[in-house]
Amino acid sequence: MPESPEDRQSELESLWYEIAQAIAAGRTQGLVCPECLSEGLEVEEQQGRTTVRCPNCKRFVEVGIATA
Repeated sequence: MPESPEDRQSELESLWYEIAQAIAAGRTQGLVCPECLSEGLEVEEQQGRTTVRCPNCKRFVEVGIATA
């Protein structure tokens, strides 16, 4: 039975969450895209939001990372 769209979305959110956690911990180099497995995610911080994009598959996510 194929995965439902909800299952796939949940899986992707979980994978990108791990990337967001790595960035929050200060790791911005050598990150691997969880969707196409290409190394070299681009991280851009602007106005309290962080955009992470994959130059290979063109996927991106925007996350808010709290700073103290």
